[in-house]
Amino acid sequence: MKKFSSGTKTEKDMEKSGSDSNHRTPTWVKVIGIIVILIAVLVIIMIFTGDHGPGRHLPSGGSY
Repeated sequence: MKKFSSGTKTEKDMEKSGSDSNHRTPTWVKVIGIIVILIAVLVIIMIFTGDHGPGRHLPSGGSY
């Protein structure tokens, strides 16, 4: 006869399988987190390194 499970793990089951196996961060969350961190670092670099853009290379009078 088959033994039916309620779907919840007992303490013995968790010791056997390791309690951290079901609590992994999804890959898409890791990827989005890395992208957000990279964008934040780029913005900080742009803020602290001065003016940027094509106007930086123009003469101070603004004429071509």
